[in-house]
Amino acid sequence: DAICASSLCVEGACAESKQSIGESCILDNDCSNNKCGFDAFSSDASGVCCERDYYSMFTFSTDGWPTTDIRKFCQDRPIGTLCGVTDAICASSLCVEGACAESKQSIGESCILDNDCSNNKCGFDAFSSDASGVCCERDY
Repeated sequence: DAICASSLCVEGACAESKQSIGESCILDNDCSNNKCGFDAFSSDASGVCCERDYYSMFTFSTDGWPTTDIRKFCQDRPIGTLCGVTDAICASSLCVEGACAESKQSIGESCILDNDCSNNKCGFDAFSSDASGVCCERDY
């Protein structure tokens, strides 16, 4: 910021103003509200100035991220936004099968994690290598 005539450096270049909510960013300092985060849980997601706050969490290179590191994700994301396994990113506070959802899955519906199911019981539908996750009726 100090080398710019405007005293503002945004996304690595001198600027007349900071970015507004929803505009691209790299660092918190790029945003008028100092809240820069990924707009979805995806290594392809863009950095944007978050509307409200962000949630910080570890991401791993084994999941497609360039490095294992702490990253920030905008909260209050709409239904359908990729959320990994993190409810905190979603406006609904429900991340089901990797996307923000309106409700958890019912018994017999597909799942990846216990948290995807209304009864918190996700298990394989068969004892085989190609079995799928399903919300179980009873304990597993």
